[in-house]
Formats: sequence, structure tokens, C-alpha cells
Amino acid sequence: MIVEQILTQIRQRLNKPALFGLYGAMGCLIAALFFGEVFLVLTKETPSFLRPSQAIALLIDCSGSMNGAKLQEVKNAAIQFVQRQNLTNDKFTVLGFGNEVHLGTPLTSDSYILENAIANLSDGGGTFMDIAINAAVEQLQFAEENRHILLFTDGAPSSTGFNPFSGANKTLTAGQNAKNSNINLVAVATGDADINFLAQLTENPDLVFFASAGDFDRAFRDAEEAIYGKQLVESEDGYNYPLLYSLLRIGIWTGLLAIGASLALILGQNHYLRRRLLSFNEGSLGLLGGLGAGVAAGAIGQLIYAPIASFSLLAVVGRVGGWAILGTLVGGGMSFFVPNLKFKRALLAGLLGGMGGSMGFLLAANALGDTIGRLLGAAILGAFLGVAIALIEQLSREAWLVVHWNLSEQTKISLGDKPILLGSSQDAHVYLRKDKGFPPITAKIFKEKEKIIMQFDDKMRDLKSMKKLRHELNDGDRRKLGDVLLEVKTLTHRSTN
Repeated sequence: MIVEQILTQIRQRLNKPALFGLYGAMGCLIAALFFGEVFLVLTKETPSFLRPSQAIALLIDCSGSMNGAKLQEVKNAAIQFVQRQNLTNDKFTVLGFGNEVHLGTPLTSDSYILENAIANLSDGGGTFMDIAINAAVEQLQFAEENRHILLFTDGAPSSTGFNPFSGANKTLTAGQNAKNSNINLVAVATGDADINFLAQLTENPDLVFFASAGDFDRAFRDAEEAIYGKQLVESEDGYNYPLLYSLLRIGIWTGLLAIGASLALILGQNHYLRRRLLSFNEGSLGLLGGLGAGVAAGAIGQLIYAPIASFSLLAVVGRVGGWAILGTLVGGGMSFFVPNLKFKRALLAGLLGGMGGSMGFLLAANALGDTIGRLLGAAILGAFLGVAIALIEQLSREAWLVVHWNLSEQTKISLGDKPILLGSSQDAHVYLRKDKGFPPITAKIFKEKEKIIMQFDDKMRDLKSMKKLRHELNDGDRRKLGDVLLEVKTLTHRSTN
């Protein structure tokens, strides 16, 4: 009884867009909090048999300008970088360079050897980057794993002879040699390092990360994401997920979100119509439809996003596109539950809701971090979806039925080809009390071309001795059935509320 009173108060105080927005937000938030986050945590580590191995050369500038606290900080950041990785699959080689290249260790998965190799790096002198890159390529050339060079430097390449550009030219040639060997180059820069030159070297400015002293660890984490890859819904940690595993993981997460949104909006629609909140058939359709839509949207979104994740602007476009697909599919599904909401308009509503919600999702995730950002972003996404679907339904109405439940409460239902059912059945859109003598299906109201027809059921003829079962209704016509007053409205009298 208390719950029913609360629902009545909510229904009376909120118009349909606000009601749908509330339900959508709560549905997505609950799904994300109790199911989505748990799923992401449980699947964060890729099963070892699915995860491709990586071979990474840590190439650290140990020139004279790096001596002292700066070199110690980069060593600490490099050690932490190694500690975060899965050494059962990945291998590292450590090289320091200045006037010469010093090999700390060839490729190994032994954490003790790697940490000692990093800690013992020292050199001094110039910044002969070309010979360093060539040495790293030599260490990686026979590795069967995916291969990367992670270069840390605080200066420009040193030149030889009288040509001030010889160092840069030789380094670019060495970089091209690495690329030709299918070795990926990622750079972390500090101090006097030339960002534009490093962008040329990596052939992608998004693979160059600048950090001031005291912030080297963050830069290494950014580089880590570039090497190991980002996910559509995660940004803080980089994980090298195989494509199929990534598609399934993100697809199932968005599927859980879509289930929450779909079921919540079905609940919102039934709450608005004063019906039973959820039938078995509605729950089954919402569950399976939401899961299918979410898995498809998440997988497609991740497929679009993965290859462009390292390009900042394109990555944003990819994420918005993924959420737009999710919204479009969820919106289209709602056409089966909102009477006379046309499928194309439902798709449009979902598209707009998904795009708007995605921007809120990204802003929340960037401002608050992954977990809190995802939860708040999920709520924003659901709210946008709900509001957009309700608004599109209202704005596209050509005729509608106003159901006056009492003096203070009314419901508006779009009229169209799909009949609006009146009766004591739980499936009726407008419930009429059984104890007042109304059969399960009392009447249907629908559009027939430009006409609005009210067709009474045969049982009403038997119960009420009705002679005429089919009635044509016009704008403003009213019919009283028990405690409920029905009123027909058409486009010329569209209400603004």
C-alpha cells in the first residue's frame, strides 16, 4: 500500500519525459552498480590462454642531463611499469643510452633481473638516440610476441661531425627501421625533448607523452595504455585484451546496461499507464531484447573504438558512436512497449538519447575516474534515453487518448494503428475494474486512416444489450466507463504538457 502511494505521488508530480528520465537513470545505475561493475572486475584479467604476449624494450635516456634525481625518478617509474604487467606472458629488455648503449638485460620475464637491470642503469654523455633504437630493434628482432619500444628521453638526438641535423636524420632512419620490422614506437618526453621531432619518430603525436619532473609515473601509465590498448568503458588502466575477448567483455557489460534501461523503461511505461509494473512476457522480452541490443552495440562500439583509441579526437567520436548505437537499439526496442510509438521514431529517440548520454558519460568518467564516472555516466545515459523516447513520442502524436483517472490525475496515450485495449485484463492499456462488471477486453480504440474508432467487444453487447459496437470519435469526444473518463484529442488541440 505504501509503495503504491509513493508511485502515485511520483506519477502525479512528474510528466512523462521526467518520469521516463527517472526510470531510465535508475535502471542503468542499478544495472551498472550491481552487475556491470562486478562483471568488469571479474573479467579484468584476460585468461592467459587468450592474451597475446608482448615484447617490450625499455629504452631509457641516461645522458648527462639525466643525472641525479631525474634519472632516479624515471627508474622508479620504469620499475613500477614492469611490476604492473603480466610477466607470465610478457618479456622485457632494458637498455640505457648516452654516448653508448648499455644493455641492462636481454628479453626476460624475470622480475628480479628486470628491476635490477633498471636500477643499475648509468651512463652520461650525449643523447645518441639512433644507435639506441637500432640496439633495441636488435634485441626484439627474433621475438615472436607483439613488439614495442618504449623510449624515455629528456633531450634531442646528438649529432656527429659538422652536420647539426645528422643526429635527427639518423634517428628518424632508425625509427623507420623499427617500423619496417613491425615494432611499435612509443615515447615519453621530459625536459628539453623535442615533442614535434618525437611525433615524427613515432609517426603519431598521440604516441608521445610529455611529463615534468615528479609526474613520470603518470606518463608511463599513459604510454602503457598506448601499448596495451584502451577499452570503450575503461580509461585508467591499459589491458592488452584480444579482440574477441574485448568485444565479448564490453558487449556483455553494455548488454547488462541495456537490460537495466529496457526493463526500467518498461516499468516506467506501465507505471505511467497505471498497469501492473511488469508481466512475465514483458520481462522476458526486455531481458532478451536488452541483452541482444547491448551486446551488439557494445561489440560494434568497441570494434570501432579499438583501432582509433590512441587518437584523442577520434577516440571520443568512437565512444560517442558506440553509445549512440546502444541508444538506437534500446530506443527501437521500446516501440514494442509504448503504444503507437513508430519504430523509426523510436530509433531516432534512442540515437539522440545515446549521443547526449554518451557525452555526459565521458565527462563524468574523465572528471571522476573510471568506476564513479561509469556509474554516474550510466545514470546520465539512462536519463537521456528515457527523456528522448518520451519526448519523441509526445512530439510525434497526431491523435491521443486522455485518460482521466480522477480530478487530479490523467494519462495520455498515443493513438494509431495499434489498438489501445480497455478492460479488466492485466494486458489492457487502460484498466477497468472487474468488480464493476467490465470484461477482460471491453473495447479497443484505434485509428483507421483519418478516423478514430472505438470498437466494443462482443461481450459488452451481451452484458449491456448494446446495439452498436463500432463508434467513430472526433476531437473532444468523451466516454465514461466506470470511474474512468476517456477523452479524444487530435493534432489541432495538441497540449504542451
